[in-house]
Amino acid sequence: MNTHLQKIKEYLRSLKEIIRVLIFRFYKIGTGETKLTRDFIFLFASWFSLLIFFSFFILAEQNPFRLLVPFQLYSYPSLDHRESVVIYISNGEGEQIPIHRKVLKQDETGAFIYQLVGEVGSPPYFDSVEALAKDGKLFSPKKLLDIRFALKQTWFVEKGSKLVVDWNVSILQDVMEKYRLPRTKSDEADADAEEENTNAPVDTITYYTGGTETGPKESEEVLNKRRILAMESTIRALNASLFENFADLKSIEHKFSGEPSPVYHWDTLPALVTRP
Repeated sequence: MNTHLQKIKEYLRSLKEIIRVLIFRFYKIGTGETKLTRDFIFLFASWFSLLIFFSFFILAEQNPFRLLVPFQLYSYPSLDHRESVVIYISNGEGEQIPIHRKVLKQDETGAFIYQLVGEVGSPPYFDSVEALAKDGKLFSPKKLLDIRFALKQTWFVEKGSKLVVDWNVSILQDVMEKYRLPRTKSDEADADAEEENTNAPVDTITYYTGGTETGPKESEEVLNKRRILAMESTIRALNASLFENFADLKSIEHKFSGEPSPVYHWDTLPALVTRP
């Protein structure tokens, strides 16, 4: 240990001596006691240029040794193979707006439809500029149902003007049962309008309701109503997205395990929709 300390002290002592000599030499040059030689000017300019060279790359966070590799002076721009598609998002109360989202678009039609279903049910990220509703207020989207795994089959009829989408009813019901449904503004207004019950438990769940065993329980009728509303918002957003991305599409027919009657007996959402 003492040997290592002694070596460090000797190294620092020699470094101190070199610095002292350099300072004394520059002092003499500055006061005119020593004349500049060509060798000194060359060495000083060389080391100073080298210092500036490496400092530039350090500040730019680049590797200077890449200059030694041919054709590596400038980095190639990254190629984005994603294409912009129009996806509709919803606030869960019947209002929806189109947004642009970049995806790796599938060439096969069935795979592209499956991709659109997944994008509609994905988290509603979007550009803040696109979030302005028609009245100028900020649009507040809700997370829609992810029903891509319930998609059984899709096919075009009537020379490509009509799209038939067949859904797996059991998977749809499972998604609706397990999905945590957000409260809508209408639900909050109804809750405020009701008479306050002092004996009722404190509502600690303000956003999520379904799919939990804790907190106050809502009636099955209310839960079914909100599940249907969430599914309707998802299907409406999907229909609008399909019409937007397929210019020749005139109508969309939804089947549920091969039957035209929808799950949960929807009354407000017809199985056959036409382009608005």
